[in-house]
Amino acid sequence: MAKKVKREDVARLAGVSVATVSYVLNSSRRVSLDVEKRVKEASLSLGYPIRSEAGHPSPSSRSIFYLTEDLFNVYQLEAIDGFRRAALEKDYFLHIFDTRDDSKKYMQHILDCAPEGVYVLTAPNSFTDEDLLRMRDLGICILADFARNTYIPGVSYIMSDMFNGFEQAVRYLYENGHTQIGYVSAFDETCYYDFRLSAFKTAMRKIVGVYQPIVEYGSVLCYQSTEESGREIMKVMLKQHPEVTAVICTNDLMAMGAIKEIRKAGLRVPEDISVIGVDNIQASEQFIPSLTTIAQDGKTYGAKAFEALYKDIDRGETGKYIVPMQLIVRNSTGPVRK
Repeated sequence: MAKKVKREDVARLAGVSVATVSYVLNSSRRVSLDVEKRVKEASLSLGYPIRSEAGHPSPSSRSIFYLTEDLFNVYQLEAIDGFRRAALEKDYFLHIFDTRDDSKKYMQHILDCAPEGVYVLTAPNSFTDEDLLRMRDLGICILADFARNTYIPGVSYIMSDMFNGFEQAVRYLYENGHTQIGYVSAFDETCYYDFRLSAFKTAMRKIVGVYQPIVEYGSVLCYQSTEESGREIMKVMLKQHPEVTAVICTNDLMAMGAIKEIRKAGLRVPEDISVIGVDNIQASEQFIPSLTTIAQDGKTYGAKAFEALYKDIDRGETGKYIVPMQLIVRNSTGPVRK
């Protein structure tokens, strides 16, 4: 595979700064005709994509695409807002796409428009590694989710530290006397690219010494992590596993649904069953009881995601980024029931 040409390579050949290359290719600042000519000649010589008479696509000036399949999830909206605000501070404009309907059309649109960067937050069977390679080889900077489990040179990856976050949650419950801890999962084992289920099982083995923990699954369709699904799965959990004294849910919305179902069954939270969510969405603190949650602040995460992608756009730096998580203890958890 040919080495990805970076702006530093163009700058070195043209004898100018990396910033000057950006000015010329983005038409964002005027430079002398001589400098412009040198930059474009160097770009064409190295195969770095610019708009030319030969018809090479040009990265859309100051444009970034955000690809998701979970657009109406509350946490996702917060992450998008954090990403958007950080992008705007750097004079970049964000285009948001929900790619559930026809990913091939969106892929073609990306290739036609050639944005400067793309954040791919989709399932790997929707935007495949081959798709990422096509974008990368066109000169588009890419940030993808770590959960794809495959890593392509020249592509950056980001994820929340789910394993440490779930370890914090399980340890807290264990220290409060809980050993019968269940997991209310929106995903089954086929959704290998969501780390939460694996993180829960790992934490239960490490801290509680349980190798087959209690898990109840929702729909086989990924990303059905709603309040209603939380209620439905918790209903099964209560019926199949009455011994459970604490549950961790895939996200805060499902945790809220689980709490409502627990109350409907005549039980109390946290006196009878402690409940923990994931995400720390804004509503989690106002919910009654206020929700203990493994926090991955959406706006902060979105801002960090833009920062990672911007490093590639601005300096040609790719990497793997892990964002820490923190357990926030509120009123939905307490000591094990007597």
